[in-house]
Amino acid sequence: MLERLATSWPRRAYVKKQELEPFFESDKEDFLESLLPFRHLPQYQACSPELRSRVLSCGWLMYNAKTVQIETEIVNPACLDIIKGAMPGLRSADSQKAVCETMVDEVYHVHLVEQASRLTRGRRGLDGIVIPRFNLVRHMQERLQGCSEPWQGRMIQFATAVVSEIFISDYLHLLSESQEIQSFNRMTVAAHRHDEMVHSPLFKSLAQLFSHELTEQQRAVFADVLPEPVVWFADRELDIWLSLLRQIGFPQAEEMIQECRSAGAADLTTLDYSQIVTLAEEIGLLDSAAARDSFSRQGLIA
Repeated sequence: MLERLATSWPRRAYVKKQELEPFFESDKEDFLESLLPFRHLPQYQACSPELRSRVLSCGWLMYNAKTVQIETEIVNPACLDIIKGAMPGLRSADSQKAVCETMVDEVYHVHLVEQASRLTRGRRGLDGIVIPRFNLVRHMQERLQGCSEPWQGRMIQFATAVVSEIFISDYLHLLSESQEIQSFNRMTVAAHRHDEMVHSPLFKSLAQLFSHELTEQQRAVFADVLPEPVVWFADRELDIWLSLLRQIGFPQAEEMIQECRSAGAADLTTLDYSQIVTLAEEIGLLDSAAARDSFSRQGLIA
């Protein structure tokens, strides 16, 4: 699998194709209303079309910012650990080549979405919008701070990257095929998803190779860590939404987000986490009662 993915990169990677030319359609919104966590609430339903459009533009900027943070703070640092030879089972030439190519892909994705965000900020008058750190990244960083050994930190980083790379294709799916939003936005997401469809099996393969060379202690830690990023990825990022709504002067923003909080911080129904459970079964992580308990605590298995 790794050899096939590594050798196919020059033909299939989007960084090797002609770059998208930015363009703007004044008659289309930037983001899908169906992806707003508060779309059914009366405060949002009562707002003007102009304010609603600004909310949707903020949704697009937030979507892109989350992509950038995933790529730069989760995936690429994990790739660097592999390139440095610090990850068991991932020191082969095929592993190294595939991971180097992935890093090029991810940096290009940052370029794609930052280009799209600059276009939106300029056209919509949102240059001053500041987007805080996402809970997905914050939870990982907090978990890293609790590590007593460097290998544990590398494992947490890798587990979060594996989960993120498996889920991100579904995360990008709706926008990549929508005819309702700006065509350039849709094309940007589709280009990103084109590469991520390959990254998902790649990171599954890396996880399989990695797990085979772990000690019993290390396998136990990996089994305990792997389900956690699933819940982190499913976080609805309501704190980010509240910050953005305040910045654009949305009335009753606090009240509306507080109503959203009553439904919980994370929504696992938005994710097909069966892929993570299947991966854990395939590499034998669920063979122990302690590991199954870890997955059960996160709500991934009964």
